[in-house]
Amino acid sequence: MGTKRKQAEVSGNGATSDTTGQEVSISIDRTPANIQPVLATFLAAVPPVASSFSTYRYIANSKNDDCIVVSETDKVEYVGQNFENGKPLINGCRYMIGVYDPEKDTVVFRQAPYVRVNTVIKSLKNSRGVAERTNPSQIPQARNDLGVEFGSKKQKAGIRAEERNRINMDNVRNDMSVIGASIEQRASTMPSEEDIAKENEKARPVPKYDPDAKTAAEIYDMEDVLSKSNAAFINASALAKATDPEEHRKYVPVRTEFVAKKIEQIIGQKKPDLALLRRVMYLAYLIRFVNIGSKVIQNRESCIRSLCCSPEIATVIFDKFADCVAGTANPDGSPVYKKTPASESRLMCHIFVLMLSLNNWILFPADVAADLGLPIRETNRYLESVGCKLEPISSSDAASKGRKAAAASKKAVLKAPVKFPKANLRGKK
Repeated sequence: MGTKRKQAEVSGNGATSDTTGQEVSISIDRTPANIQPVLATFLAAVPPVASSFSTYRYIANSKNDDCIVVSETDKVEYVGQNFENGKPLINGCRYMIGVYDPEKDTVVFRQAPYVRVNTVIKSLKNSRGVAERTNPSQIPQARNDLGVEFGSKKQKAGIRAEERNRINMDNVRNDMSVIGASIEQRASTMPSEEDIAKENEKARPVPKYDPDAKTAAEIYDMEDVLSKSNAAFINASALAKATDPEEHRKYVPVRTEFVAKKIEQIIGQKKPDLALLRRVMYLAYLIRFVNIGSKVIQNRESCIRSLCCSPEIATVIFDKFADCVAGTANPDGSPVYKKTPASESRLMCHIFVLMLSLNNWILFPADVAADLGLPIRETNRYLESVGCKLEPISSSDAASKGRKAAAASKKAVLKAPVKFPKANLRGKK
């Protein structure tokens, strides 16, 4: 399908005619008029459709075409002009608007000034320039005024809600003394950063320690790890008399490589050190407690029987590393217990301190992680928690471990004075 286009011819007297022969008269109206059409560009907000504008000559009886257009609402003024710094806004062209009269077949053109309309907030009318900067509180109010005037329903609802929630500062100023006194009173009872650091030091999941110790053996109080009164309930003499490694299982509930080697070393001596042997057996009891499931730990009596040691030692371990769950009870009416993250950290730190004390205060994290079935990162974290420093292994240690194992291994060494990782004062999220 095609479209037909009308063709018009312009005659010499300023009239035009289409192909049908009908002529349209064209003229330009240059007579002065108080009301004339204006072309406007709005630089900011666009006024409502029903707004009416007034047009004024800039200078009375002037021959130029400078004009000003003005309109206003309750909160906003619109002011536009077709000149700037005494010069027209545009040069080299003019805008004209034509009106067609179908009865007379005439088109009358009239020059239309081109103006740029600026928006003026009435509340900021007297606070321009430097004064506006010195009074920034009026800017949010002006923004709200624009939102109320031209914003969407959601924006207007938000502005009204903000105005309802606004605090009257005059009322607050009257209560400033009361508020200040309350803040000072509460601040005086709050602990300082130094007090919080001390509390974190006390809450470390490690045995009692001496921060001013001169040697590694003096750092931890091994009496706090295993007291002599509790060690008396560990039957180390019977284990020392057992020559067959299979008989060791009767006295040691868990067989890790570290525990087995230490038992062989101590029993292989002419006069076994029973104190060290009791420490190794206590270490085995703690490792056994790590491997006991949560369902068994819920019942105190069942867990004590599962530790495979004397009831006195089992009771000490259970009371030290199991926490009671408040407000719960087992079917038999007994309290429910469990291993919390804090008690697990305390248990693992005691295990690593015992292993360090039995191995001249040096451990190889990779070997310990494989022996205890722990991730290497978790093993390193526990070793650092008890004050160890991770260092590259020496050449003699590398020769005993092999080149490949030595390349990926480090050793954890406990040195005096002990230094612990910095506690997080903000706590865990």
